[in-house]
Amino acid sequence: MKDKKNRPNILNNLGLKITALFVAVIVWVLINNVNDPVKYMRITNVQVKLLHTSMITDQGEVYTVQDNSDIIPVVTVKARRSIIEDLSRDDIVATADVENLTSLNTVEIKYYSTKYNNEIEDIDGSVDNVMLSIEPKLTDSFALQTEASGDVADGYELDSIVPEQNQIRVSGPESVVSTIATAKATIDVSGATGSISTYSDVKLYDENGGVIDASNLTMNITSVKVNVIILPLKTVPIEVGVSGTPADGYIRNGVVTLDPDTVKLAGKSSVLADVEKISIPASDVDITDCTSSFQTTLDIRNYLPEGASLADSGFDGMVDITVGIEAAETADINVSVSDISLENVPSGYKAQITSVNDGKKTTAASAESPTFSISMTGLSSALDAIKVSDLTPSIDVEHVIRSSGSGTTEGVYTAQIEIVQPDGVEINNTVTASVEITAQASIFGGSNASSEDAD
Repeated sequence: MKDKKNRPNILNNLGLKITALFVAVIVWVLINNVNDPVKYMRITNVQVKLLHTSMITDQGEVYTVQDNSDIIPVVTVKARRSIIEDLSRDDIVATADVENLTSLNTVEIKYYSTKYNNEIEDIDGSVDNVMLSIEPKLTDSFALQTEASGDVADGYELDSIVPEQNQIRVSGPESVVSTIATAKATIDVSGATGSISTYSDVKLYDENGGVIDASNLTMNITSVKVNVIILPLKTVPIEVGVSGTPADGYIRNGVVTLDPDTVKLAGKSSVLADVEKISIPASDVDITDCTSSFQTTLDIRNYLPEGASLADSGFDGMVDITVGIEAAETADINVSVSDISLENVPSGYKAQITSVNDGKKTTAASAESPTFSISMTGLSSALDAIKVSDLTPSIDVEHVIRSSGSGTTEGVYTAQIEIVQPDGVEINNTVTASVEITAQASIFGGSNASSEDAD
């Protein structure tokens, strides 16, 4: 058994041992710093994750991050090189817990790494706090409006824009939602020659037409399917019929004016192909008993074919119609008996007029300058334009004989003189003539079948 005095004592040379340990640590640190030095990693635009935001939303309020304070411009990580080299930007996390919300509505930002967190010396960001704006939540609904941009191709018209959903619901900060005036979907129809079905983004506008930033708003839809109907165009004339008779002593002057007298239609090609005009029926333009020009206004839309519509949005469809009516005048046109033509005289006979009766007087053909009168009523302009040569008075002798029912050809017949009635006038009287028909003597003492001398 050894003597205690000969046992080793760890306290012997304690100072020397501590010095040796200190030197060893320093050497280890120096070696470590040489082989694995401390490095820095900088990460830009790091998004802060907000925690426990339900503390705000559960109270019927909403929050808005102010000044983009939830985006950290620069985050600096300090760690040994071996760690830095094994880190990526996805490992660095920035959080702000709303449970720590201050009276100034700020939340402190804390940083950590999902890897080597305990071995990282420091993580620091250029922003310390997220700043929030907290206010009551407002939900409102808006009618969804539609709008076209651009122009369709020539010869086509934008007929309608129909969204498959016509209302939108928006929730968010009261200060933002309360400024919304309209919700609108805009569709580009530039150069379109047919109907379009497409999706369009929904945008929100204030009362001045400015676009509202919807990044802090919740919308039940952000885009909507829209059906755009584009139709071909066709311009056709408008025609109108006239019914009825003006009051006694008045007549139509033949002038009918329409304003406008054409109409531009829109519709499917299959509809417009057969449309050449739009007709207004005579029953809708009745001039019965009128003593002056008849005027009316009719809605042309009542006469459009099914499937066609007015293409001009500035035209209300009302057409002004005027039917010219003037006071009638009466004039007597003097005609010479010699102007009457005897037609279809039977062969071997001759015919001659012995007298003419115009209803007022009987004029013998043998009288000096025998004439008769034709009474006509019409517009003064039409009466002034009448020429005797236009009236071509005539008698169909063969017809007169046949109509008389007599068994012989020779004799004296009463015949109505046929008169060509000029446009725009009416003949008031019936003019008759006495026509004597006799057999023609031949140069041999018999009858001659020739009718060359019938007149």
